Amino acid sequence: MLLNLVDLFTFFAVELRAGTLVFQSVLLGGVLFVLWAARASPEASEESIGRVQASSWRLLRIGAIGLAIVQLLYLYVNSAVLMVNAEIGIDGVVGANFFISGSIVLTAALLTTIVARGKRNYWALTALAVVIMGASMMTNHAASRIEGRPLLALLSCMHELSAGLWIGGLPFLTLGLFRAKDVTTQWYVTERFSRMTLISVGALLISGLAMSVLYIGSWDAVLGTAYGVMVGAKAAMLGALLLLGGANFLLIRNASKETALPRLRRLIEAEVGIGMTVILTAASLTSQPPAVDQVSETVTLKQIYQRFKPTVPRFTYQFVPEATDALGETVSTMASAGKARAYNVDGVPLTSQLVNESIRSESNHHWMGVVVLAMGLLVLLARTGKAPWAEYWPLLLIGIAIFIFLLADTECWPVGWKGFWACWADPEIFQHRMAGLVCVAFAVFELRVRKRRKENDPWAMVFPLMCAVGGAVLLMHSHAITNVKENLLVELSHVPMGVMAVFAGWARWLELRLPEKDRAIPSWIWPACFVLIGAGLMNYREM
Repeated sequence: MLLNLVDLFTFFAVELRAGTLVFQSVLLGGVLFVLWAARASPEASEESIGRVQASSWRLLRIGAIGLAIVQLLYLYVNSAVLMVNAEIGIDGVVGANFFISGSIVLTAALLTTIVARGKRNYWALTALAVVIMGASMMTNHAASRIEGRPLLALLSCMHELSAGLWIGGLPFLTLGLFRAKDVTTQWYVTERFSRMTLISVGALLISGLAMSVLYIGSWDAVLGTAYGVMVGAKAAMLGALLLLGGANFLLIRNASKETALPRLRRLIEAEVGIGMTVILTAASLTSQPPAVDQVSETVTLKQIYQRFKPTVPRFTYQFVPEATDALGETVSTMASAGKARAYNVDGVPLTSQLVNESIRSESNHHWMGVVVLAMGLLVLLARTGKAPWAEYWPLLLIGIAIFIFLLADTECWPVGWKGFWACWADPEIFQHRMAGLVCVAFAVFELRVRKRRKENDPWAMVFPLMCAVGGAVLLMHSHAITNVKENLLVELSHVPMGVMAVFAGWARWLELRLPEKDRAIPSWIWPACFVLIGAGLMNYREM
């Protein structure tokens, strides 16, 4: 039980690290937005720019308060984990790097809240942002390096600052466009923000590429290590973000204000969502050692192919008989049964218990793949307008939820020996059960939307949001596997599905939010993503 609690606390530590990066980015982006993009000017209506400024300062205070709360929780969780694992007292924790850094960020965030409410001293605000940025550098990968630390620290600072100014500023732009009621002010704020982000995007790409080379080290490590895979996921989502940003830039340069602004506002909303997911993925990277430190643990392309080459899905639960003899005889028994491979990625023999667990997991994933694939195909079929019955595809989500609760973790209540609350204390089971609840919510809200068929229905936003959040959670999904290579092979199957889920969610969002004539492309993208997710699940392997 104690081990489960430590695992759960460790899981929450990663989540809180993600929250820290999100609120830190919002704070940094907010500071630059109020200093640059939302400045008063003869080009903008005084009343409208006043509303933009007031809402921006309010959001900046919310970001600072959120950063302070998350940082306080982060300090508590990390301290508790360290005290239990290392068996040290609070005196030893206080001197730790993360505690000093977190305390500085917590204090600076609280001071930012005060400054943003008072006379709004711009110099004090800038100084506090610099302090927060500097303190965050104390706990990243660069701080722990022995060689090349100054260069890596500079690149990391450039990367985090650029992400904050661009992605962290997007929520302020979204809110500003809503608060500024006249087109002139909206256009003014958008143009200034666009000029500001051009520099940020360039710095983000340069620093990201340089750090990828230094931390990954080789092409083999891009797919051969968990760190490389997560960097690849970040790059894929950043590519989508750049496409959206490029579309916005072209609209600003080539279209009239009246034509461009309705599209701009919706595209920026999707930018916010994908951008925040990129930051969450970056937080997950902090829990992974750099690829250059795992040369001996790099999985080869041959091993990856052996695991993921297309094979017939396993829909049966043909378990291997339990063997009581020595490990070698157990392997021989399993091999002669012909029901499972008996070796892991390193060629180490597996016990019959591990093989049976893998068989159960693979079969569960394959059945889930059938359902998700059917969902995607039904949506595509409904798009043709020739099969109105296919619109009831959300009912399949309820089946997924029931399947997750009954078969995803067969040792748990209601079919297994573990009690109800004990299951929720296990991080992996906790994530599975949350996924089941999300599926039920998917079904309820999407069926309601399709029944009402109301334009601009706020309930319609629930499905794409939950889909995008589910993808983000999958990208941060942790598995309690001690073998590094096996852990990577699991990540290789989950990460692409997480990215597809994020794309599906925000494509559906754009389908609902864009003007009707611009909905065609996103309306086909998100069901295609579901088809790919289903295909990936049907080829899921653990052996």
